[in-house]
Amino acid sequence: MVNTYTSGLEEKLKQAEEAASEVNRLESLASQAPLLRAEVARAQRQEERDSNRKNAIERAKRAVAAAALKQDDVPATLETVSKMVYSLYSMLKDIDNHRKEAAQAMAIIDRMDYEEELEAGGEEQQEMGRDPKSIEFLVASRHGQTRIKQLLDQMDPDFSYLKGCEVEEPLRRDVANFVLAHVISPAKATRENPGGPAAPHNPQG
Repeated sequence: MVNTYTSGLEEKLKQAEEAASEVNRLESLASQAPLLRAEVARAQRQEERDSNRKNAIERAKRAVAAAALKQDDVPATLETVSKMVYSLYSMLKDIDNHRKEAAQAMAIIDRMDYEEELEAGGEEQQEMGRDPKSIEFLVASRHGQTRIKQLLDQMDPDFSYLKGCEVEEPLRRDVANFVLAHVISPAKATRENPGGPAAPHNPQG
């Protein structure tokens, strides 16, 4: 009877000791939970970063490849555009040369008118007993570049280098201003096309 009772106690002790050992093991494992949670969260963030990085690299590769493909067309397109721009430049340059030729002719007319007016005014001053040279400055102020422009405007009042051109679209306006500023002075280009600023003038143009 004693052996049976002792045997039962020993069995319970054994179970208790096993339970205590399991509790200790679980407590030790539980104490690691905060650290494990942090490591899991860190690992998840890293996986997400790696995935985002991989996707970004793939997207960048596709974009770079697409850009390279388009870039292959740039040389031929630039050549075509350059020829067209030079054609426009040549047209505007011809127009400017003809306008200069017309201005030179009008300068002759203005000079003749100046001499005629000065001569008539001098005679009138002499008749009045005054120095004929006294009116030279007054007569000269009515002639020169301003009057030459007036004579040209009278002959072609609606003239514009870009007459009939649609330049409301910004890029088209910029191209027109750029080319025009290589033909005439930037300030004059702005007056001719007030819709936008002119490009810097090329002295060799």
